[in-house]
Amino acid sequence: MWPWETENGRAWLVLNVALLLLLGGAWAGGAHGAVLLSEVLADPASDWNGDGALSSRDDEWVEVVNTGPEAVDLADYWLRDALGVEAQLRLSGELASGETALFTGGAAVAWQQANGVAVTGLSLNNGGDQLELFRGDPVLPGATLVDALIYPAHAGVDDRSLARMLPENEWVLCDALSPYGGAVEPAGTGCPPTPGEWNECEGLVPAVERSWGEIKVDYR
Repeated sequence: MWPWETENGRAWLVLNVALLLLLGGAWAGGAHGAVLLSEVLADPASDWNGDGALSSRDDEWVEVVNTGPEAVDLADYWLRDALGVEAQLRLSGELASGETALFTGGAAVAWQQANGVAVTGLSLNNGGDQLELFRGDPVLPGATLVDALIYPAHAGVDDRSLARMLPENEWVLCDALSPYGGAVEPAGTGCPPTPGEWNECEGLVPAVERSWGEIKVDYR
């Protein structure tokens, strides 16, 4: 049994909250907290990267979101499996305020091959894992852990994703493609994964029309 799968089924959330508190203000809206993990899919059962082939490695994906008021250069950010020493991927591109960016296992493989490091893809463990987002290369001094997600085993099953709902900062299970009826939290929502899009789950939270300017006030 994974340590977060306790009888009350909520230990995974407690661990995430405790870890985020240790980050020293990842939600403060400053430069180190603007980019956050937004959605993760660890066990692909579909061709998510669109290359015409299903791959348990290449079709994994991680989404990030820019919660800050200005565009961010994602080349400053690195993704790492917590069990590793080196990062699995250095992000790339410019991310505008309020926008999301998607990175697949295939993108990680291409970066690893280009940089002469072990080719593992995103290395997301289907049985539960921890994913870390750094500002700076995590193997070098000065790197800052800006966000982390500990996800439970039932989230790593056949096209289920964990998605962060903002501004509530609530992680929910998107299990429309592989329904979950168990008792371990987070419970199934029936919502689909939304790679590369703003996370929404109809019926989970009453729909309220809000501008991105209004949402950003929550981070100040």
